[in-house]
Amino acid sequence: MPFARTALVLSVSFMAATSAAQSPRDSIPATARARFDSAVFAWARGDYPTALAGLERLLTSAVADRVLQPVALLTGELYRTLPVAADGAAPRWSADGRFAAFTTNGGRVTHIVGVEGDTVRAVASIPGVLLVFSPTADRIAYLAIDETPALRAARAVADSLMRAQEFGQLQRQRLEVARLEQEAARVLVRDLTSGATGEMQAPDFAKRALLIGKDGTVYVVGGPRSDRARTDIYAVSASAPPRAVSSGPGIKSNPVLTADDSHLVYSLGGDSIVVREVASGTARTFAGTSAALSADGKTLAFLSRGGGDFAINVLAIGEGEPRVVKRSSRPIASPMPSPDGQRIAYVTMLREDWELFVVGRDGQGDARLSREIQHDGMPRWLSDNRVLALKGEPRHRRSYMYDVATGEATRLHHNNTVRTVAPEYEWAVSPDGTKILIVADRDGDTISPERGVFVLDLTRTYSRADVLARIRASAGAEADLRARGRRMFARVDTAVRAAVRDISINRIYEYERALFQFDSKYITKPGNRLAIEYIANTLRSFGYEPELQWFEPRPGVRTANVIATLRGRVSPDLVYVISSHFDSVEDGPGSDDNTSGTTALLDVARVLARRPQAATIKFAWFTGEEAGLLGSREFVRRAVASKDKIVGALNNDMVGWANDERLDNTIRYSNAGIRDLQHAAAFLFTDLITYDAKYYRNTDAHAYYEVYGDIVGGIGSYPILGNPHYHQVHDVLETINHRLVTEVSRTTAASIMLMASSPARPAGLELVRQDGPGVAISWAAAQERDHGRYVVQVNPPGNVAPRTITVTAPRAVLTGIVPGSEIAVRAVNRRGLQSWDAARLTIPRAEAASTP
Repeated sequence: MPFARTALVLSVSFMAATSAAQSPRDSIPATARARFDSAVFAWARGDYPTALAGLERLLTSAVADRVLQPVALLTGELYRTLPVAADGAAPRWSADGRFAAFTTNGGRVTHIVGVEGDTVRAVASIPGVLLVFSPTADRIAYLAIDETPALRAARAVADSLMRAQEFGQLQRQRLEVARLEQEAARVLVRDLTSGATGEMQAPDFAKRALLIGKDGTVYVVGGPRSDRARTDIYAVSASAPPRAVSSGPGIKSNPVLTADDSHLVYSLGGDSIVVREVASGTARTFAGTSAALSADGKTLAFLSRGGGDFAINVLAIGEGEPRVVKRSSRPIASPMPSPDGQRIAYVTMLREDWELFVVGRDGQGDARLSREIQHDGMPRWLSDNRVLALKGEPRHRRSYMYDVATGEATRLHHNNTVRTVAPEYEWAVSPDGTKILIVADRDGDTISPERGVFVLDLTRTYSRADVLARIRASAGAEADLRARGRRMFARVDTAVRAAVRDISINRIYEYERALFQFDSKYITKPGNRLAIEYIANTLRSFGYEPELQWFEPRPGVRTANVIATLRGRVSPDLVYVISSHFDSVEDGPGSDDNTSGTTALLDVARVLARRPQAATIKFAWFTGEEAGLLGSREFVRRAVASKDKIVGALNNDMVGWANDERLDNTIRYSNAGIRDLQHAAAFLFTDLITYDAKYYRNTDAHAYYEVYGDIVGGIGSYPILGNPHYHQVHDVLETINHRLVTEVSRTTAASIMLMASSPARPAGLELVRQDGPGVAISWAAAQERDHGRYVVQVNPPGNVAPRTITVTAPRAVLTGIVPGSEIAVRAVNRRGLQSWDAARLTIPRAEAASTP
């Protein structure tokens, strides 16, 4: 689900009066509410120019201060967000909140920073793993990994498996690497003030976790190298051998000390919790999982099972027996005590999605906080009255803050733009609950290995000037996008509109209903072959002669891609591909994943069957995506063997689920030209509202990228997915928004018509010569048979206006070029259509240039 969809959910809540709380909209004077509502409804239908103009007028009016909060939430973030690092993972805080830490280099280096206002101060970079702070934050303990020949060899194997995308073997190899690292690790302790570092004695066991007590004792979780079925918790020092603190068989893990160091709480195996008194060594064991301590260290909450029921247990540390405060036949997860231990936040699955609740430690006052059909999970307390919880599918969640007293929910992290999503991955709350470290792709680039670290400050909100600047920047970007989109489609507008009108919601529903009857379409299920036959027969009814690409991905398993070809009128040797996988997971019918994409593509094939474009279009229904991108890789393998000139591709996956009235989805792209083209296709010819994220890994689009590079776009609900039916048996037809599928089909038809009518991106652009401000460039001749000319645009650095020249040969000599300028080249055909993306290069400084 696109991130910005949740902005609408919040905005609609502004208009609904509730007895529980005063919503942000309620603070708006009655005279201004109609203007605010008009802007909100324009936003809801994707009319961003109208919405942003209305919001700007409100923020420059006499009611600006009263509308600031709801406008900030609609357009992005309310609370100030400060970049901490361009790349990082595993965020955490010191116990006193003075320092934050995060890791890089795959967790092998930990960086410690001080965050003060808008300043991030580097404190130390530690070459080690599993770093922990002492309670007073004056010392740290960490593991230093000694590189052994066996460890280097194991890492090399893991790297090769990653490159080959052998994910099953990769997971096992990573476990082997982790084991070797644990055995090679040394325990070091460092004084952050003096920098003095010492080694603790712990030579003879594998180290898995660290902990520092209030009295300075360093604890290590580890086990004998010869016995992987047992670990213990040891107190270690620089001068004495390790002393076992725990005893008995089994794996001990997740140790936590109470605030006064009096008790040690840890998990035993996968089904027990141990509370051990440190001074006496007395231990009490309880059947349960998911143990969590309150911030004051006095209250422990954990889950247990009995008689088919789930139960939340609360134990006062050092006193009596646990008390059951919540029992239910429905699944319960993640019990978390408030800082004072008086409330327990938890999630329960009411029907198909997890919802957030809070109950008193006395079992009273059970209250529901979340009410939306997306998974809500992983609660953690910001204060005794505010809870941070996460929304969405586990790989790409978003953060919300809930007021326990009023029930009001506030979206937190975003990126303050209209179109680009911002997936979040990790969160750490400061000890005082006023700041949150968040690891996220704030620029929407999920492909880069770097993930930014940000700190969100709940004590400071964005000012009116900040939000006005945000709105004006978004309005300018939107105006530019729409102007470029109109120019892109101007010469094919009439033809595209005629084709898009023919896309039929009724036909799409008939395709969906037929495919749904086949149940699971996984490669080993009967429904897979039935789907192949249905798609092929349907294509024949459109006038195609489909190709069935049969292959055996596993011994005894035979399956096929289904391919339909629409031969180009002008340059038939150039190929564009539109694809979707038709298979589903093994235990579900896959109505959204991916009957929705399959049926959207079927109607594009029907409508274009008698509308051939300049280049050839291949419609591809891939098999085996859920078994590891099998069909798409087979398709690409055959295309390479046949020397097909694939110059652009679209791939749609999961396009049919909506949790509200908004018809929205995400453009998942590797190519920015396709991204902008698909935005334009959506707002010019359909009612689809589109966002974007650079995303293709582990999808069928990745198979194209591996061979042909960044030629891929497409539409799907990732990377922000809110569908609770994802990969479940209840991904059924009733959960599909058929109009949403239809609008995606229309956007896809418009997109591929422009791509296959336009020249492809020029190839081989290079700097031939640089002589001061003069440069010579060349590129490969356009492959289209109706080629006319080339447009060369020079984009100087800074805010200098670009300049453009036109040439007929694939070369140009440019004068007055400033170092750092970007050169963009597009081909133009005889109809005046330009390449849907430009070839680009940046002019280096003269002294760095090579002259032939």
